[in-house]
Amino acid sequence: MASPRAAGPTVAPLPCSGCSKLIDPLRAGHVAIFDLRFHYFCNARCRHAFLGEAPPAPGDARPAGFAAAGAPLHGAPARGPSSAAPPGTAGPHAAAPRAEPARAGADDGAARPADLDAPIVDAFPPVSIDERLPELPVLDDDRALLEPIGNTILSEEPQRYEAIEARDIGALLLVLAIIAGTLAVALTLAGDAKLVIGARIVLATVSAGMLLGRAATTARDATDPHPAPMLAPVLGGLVVAVWALFGQDRALAAEAASLAGVIATASAISAWLIESARHRVFAERAWIASALSTPARRPPVAWAQGPAPSDRSLPRGGEDGAASGADDALYELRPGESVQVDAGEIVPVDLVVTGGDVEVLPWIGAATPARRRDGDPIIAGATVVRGRLVGACTFSGGDRAVARVLLDARRRADALAPIAQASRALTERWALGAAAIAALSAFVAGRAPVEIAMTATAVFAALATAITASIASVHVARGILLGLRRGIVYKSADAWDRAGRVSVAVFCARGTLLLGEPELAELEATGQKLTPSDVLALAAGAERTEEHPVATAIVRAARVRGLRPDGVRNPNFHPGLGVTAVTSSGEELCVGNRALMLEQRISIAAAETRVAELEALGRTVVLVAVGARLVGLIGLQDGLRPGARAAIQHLLDAQVEPVLMSGDARETCEAIGRSLDIDHIRPEILPADRGAEVRRLIDAGTSVAVLGHAGVDDAALGAADVSVALGAAGSAPADFSVVLASDDVRDAALSLALAHRTRLEARVGLALSVAPALVGAAVISAFVLPPAYAPIASLLGGVMAVVHARALDAKS
Repeated sequence: MASPRAAGPTVAPLPCSGCSKLIDPLRAGHVAIFDLRFHYFCNARCRHAFLGEAPPAPGDARPAGFAAAGAPLHGAPARGPSSAAPPGTAGPHAAAPRAEPARAGADDGAARPADLDAPIVDAFPPVSIDERLPELPVLDDDRALLEPIGNTILSEEPQRYEAIEARDIGALLLVLAIIAGTLAVALTLAGDAKLVIGARIVLATVSAGMLLGRAATTARDATDPHPAPMLAPVLGGLVVAVWALFGQDRALAAEAASLAGVIATASAISAWLIESARHRVFAERAWIASALSTPARRPPVAWAQGPAPSDRSLPRGGEDGAASGADDALYELRPGESVQVDAGEIVPVDLVVTGGDVEVLPWIGAATPARRRDGDPIIAGATVVRGRLVGACTFSGGDRAVARVLLDARRRADALAPIAQASRALTERWALGAAAIAALSAFVAGRAPVEIAMTATAVFAALATAITASIASVHVARGILLGLRRGIVYKSADAWDRAGRVSVAVFCARGTLLLGEPELAELEATGQKLTPSDVLALAAGAERTEEHPVATAIVRAARVRGLRPDGVRNPNFHPGLGVTAVTSSGEELCVGNRALMLEQRISIAAAETRVAELEALGRTVVLVAVGARLVGLIGLQDGLRPGARAAIQHLLDAQVEPVLMSGDARETCEAIGRSLDIDHIRPEILPADRGAEVRRLIDAGTSVAVLGHAGVDDAALGAADVSVALGAAGSAPADFSVVLASDDVRDAALSLALAHRTRLEARVGLALSVAPALVGAAVISAFVLPPAYAPIASLLGGVMAVVHARALDAKS
């Protein structure tokens, strides 16, 4: 029985360039480079077949330096039938004796022609086309120690969407409507003859017909207003023009025809402009939808029923027979079911990792891989870069974090945001009220019925435009997409709106602005009884079963110094304060902050000055007392997280006041606040009391957001108007307003700043669209200008709003 070989690197099989059979590229018979590309071949026959050459005859020449016919490659054992043939047996693959050492003179020269005439011998025996790759040998070494070759380095840019111009019948109808309406207005130069007026009305009718056809053939988006108020002014203008044509006043009929043409043209141009403004938004939404359309795959039954597999137990797809391949069926997963994602695939659902240690691009369009382990959440759209991921589905379908706010028509933020609903209400309801007021003013002024109808129609057309109805939705959608590019997911349209109204942002300091990994900076004994090492050993013994970052830092410092933690007994933990216990010698032990010492009636007057000095440096001071007497102190220094200053600057730029909330002493918090330009400090707040502290801020009349981690800061997050949870996107259901796919505090602050900015931009865009229309409506209601000027003013405002939106698109 052959001994098992040591494992080497393995890669996915590749097709032979000659016969298309799957082969192992590391063990291919021939490898060649053609056109700057590697080609792998089973043997020499496949190589010659690829090049279109005839296979070599047994007597063809061979380059010098190769072994004689039948000799195996250097260091490779003889294979195939030739190795089993008895000595002396002739054949095309018979093994030749090993060549003797080189002779001098003529013997050397005589040996070369024989070598040159030797036939080419395959390194491995030929394999039939339908034969599968051989099973891998049994491995004696740990496969986890091998570095996989495939997908080790992200060597290409992440996929980006491409805005493709749509070619549909609706666009063609818009163009025809614009042309017909423009001709109807241009014929004003031909005079006011009845025939000319009739032709202008006919052209305006054609333009209106094109708009009706577009409304009937084009699918209505969730952000579009109802077609009725958009088409009512166009049809109303035609009715008034026909009415005036049969009247006696030819000049009034010409003016009515001009109004009908202007309304039809302005409506068509407005529709075309808003389509161009939201084209990039629609293209990016379609790209995200295509990325999320990846079907889900359940893991093999053995994995789903048993515990999460380790890296060693993961079978290779396509090589384990019944364990993979045909059994990896595609399913629509429901929450709680298991899902498997291999390297290079897109995560199809929101999930929590239950097996595997993988590297992923954590959201759609992310460029930097992040590591995810058991218990970490991942949102749909993430790409697995390395490893095999097994997780439990938390959300699927339209409930996925990205799909809920961007793709689900019933919950889309750009359709349900308050400002988007207000803009649609303006065109669908309030425009009709404004038209009624304009008609009433014309009636009071004693105008003719045709003039009253023209005034009302013009005001209605000025306010009921596609740009006014949808421009705010474009800005909201752009803000949502900008957030998704950074892994920021808003729970709903209301959550986005509340994030845009926040005036105070509270940071739960440890883990957000601070690393949450303090290191030992000072170790002092305050008496002669114990040494500093004894103080650290006592503190480590008391804290060794606690999982708080301070406890972890103390235990780690003792381990680094080679100290054995004291065998304390009966530890009693006080959240946010410290721990009390009994030392191995039977004395009372108290390890914690100043508040715990005061609660236990232990005097700290002897170290008060030193404690104040350390806290002024921004250090967390842990006091150690034995037998109701202070014996030492420990100073811990926690560094600022990368991007902490940038996060504060994001909030200050958005006019949001940052607040630092921590359980540390006031002097420590003030030192941290000075380094980050935070003036508002809330020190010495225990974790259980932070919810009440947030409610006190809300009661003061401010809109409060809390930035923290799920689980650790749940009390503060649950009390806030807007809760921003770092690294919680894709986790189990929780009532967080904003969730992040990353743990970057800059993104947490950016989620608030971005909502503020896009909400302001949406209001500016709506104002640019509505203000000229209102001015035009007021002017024609006062009969300063003809009614046709109101739709023209509205169109100019719409152009400004679209230019503003396109400029913001170019900047982002």
